Amino acid sequence: MLSVLRLCPAGRFSIANAVQLFHRTPAASTTRLVQQCSTESSPTQEERVQTGTQTPAAPNTDGSWNPIFHFPGIVLTASVKRLKMYPVGVTGATVPICLGLAYADIFSVTTAQICGSIGLTTTLTLLLFSYLTNNLVGYVYTDEECKRVKISYVDFNGKRQDRIHSIDDIVPRSELGRSLLKFYFPIKNHDNGDVYRIVHKYGEVYNEQAFQKVFGRD
Repeated sequence: MLSVLRLCPAGRFSIANAVQLFHRTPAASTTRLVQQCSTESSPTQEERVQTGTQTPAAPNTDGSWNPIFHFPGIVLTASVKRLKMYPVGVTGATVPICLGLAYADIFSVTTAQICGSIGLTTTLTLLLFSYLTNNLVGYVYTDEECKRVKISYVDFNGKRQDRIHSIDDIVPRSELGRSLLKFYFPIKNHDNGDVYRIVHKYGEVYNEQAFQKVFGRD
């Protein structure tokens, strides 16, 4: 009886109730007392959750990028480059219609020729513009340690593309050939043959020191 009472935590049972229960049915009461003491002395599910070890959260590996250059006209450039396929479709649809109407003596053949000339000229102009502004840089970012550079440019179809390079892989401007118009300077890297165009004279340089560290001096 005393050994059973020692197993019970304080506050679970009173001594008087235990003795009274034991005198009524000694064997059954002892068994019941042992079961109840063991049940109440075991930690509950909530206590096990609170005392359990917590798994540490995974560290955040997403690096932050700081902008050092921005070309304000990049949005307009991308919009114009996306329009180059529309004149092709319009010309391909209107010229046969105009020719059919010309053979029906509704329109003259000259009208069909004018429509075709306008569509062809517009398409060639937009294609030439897309070629000259191919891989035009809109944003340049560096990481916190200024060891990597992210170049955001617009491709031939007017879609934004992002490329990340090590700063050590960027060819300095002093090693590049100068353009005839000096309107932009190319960006090359040692990893591949990709060439980007950056209009630095009409762009906004947010961090001159980081800009010169990435691309070098003239």
